[in-house]
Amino acid sequence: MSADALRGVQITVPEAVPTGDLARLKCDYDLEEAALYTIKWYRGDEEFYRYVPKESPPTRVFPLQGIHVDISQSNARTVALRDVQRDLTGFYKCEVSADAPLFHTEIKSGLMIVVDLPEGDPSMFTEKHKYSLGEKIRANCTSKPSYPASNLTWFVNGQQVTTSQHSLVSPSVVHEVDGLEISQTNLELEATSGVFREGKLRLRCLATVFTLYRRSQELELTEDTPQLAPVMGPTAPHSLGDLGSRLESSAQLLIFLSLTLIFVFATR
Repeated sequence: MSADALRGVQITVPEAVPTGDLARLKCDYDLEEAALYTIKWYRGDEEFYRYVPKESPPTRVFPLQGIHVDISQSNARTVALRDVQRDLTGFYKCEVSADAPLFHTEIKSGLMIVVDLPEGDPSMFTEKHKYSLGEKIRANCTSKPSYPASNLTWFVNGQQVTTSQHSLVSPSVVHEVDGLEISQTNLELEATSGVFREGKLRLRCLATVFTLYRRSQELELTEDTPQLAPVMGPTAPHSLGDLGSRLESSAQLLIFLSLTLIFVFATR
């Protein structure tokens, strides 16, 4: 039997798993013609699961705070952890040992991060919704609380924004709130004819947490174009209503003058 009887040991640990979910950690190996002696799983340097095919039952679980092994879904290549919490973030190791006479052993490790996902979409704000050419468009994007903080990315008219002579993206700033993290970023963009398409500009902020969360918020801004004053023709002297009022006043004046003349001649 060659000393290379055990080869190709590979560990597959979820890069990220949501709080409360089931995590499956896998260990693949090729024993060639050798028999399996034991599989051991560790969190850090503490063993929590062992599989020994020659024992009955072959599985054994060692108490470790926060780790709940689902025996029904665990075997010689997989260990399943129920209801994972954030304090289980860390490195996990798989130790594979071939049986006698060589007892060849290999260890592989992988990092698993337990995440608290955001609830809802990110928030986005601008100073106003109409901009004239040459103005500065200033926008803010803020993620919902999570752990770790969301990654934020800006898009203008469907294209990812990178810092250029016409735009400036501030690095994300992370704030901690009640054990969770909130990320914020600002965008400063020059309002040019190139960014407005038929007078419209679509601004979008995308928030992601690994591959588990992908949500965005979008605003539509409009170009504030100058309004031309209406060209007016010669002003009409009076409307019909005004003309009627003037005729009525003139008639009353004539009646008053007539009565006055009659009174003057009657008194002579």
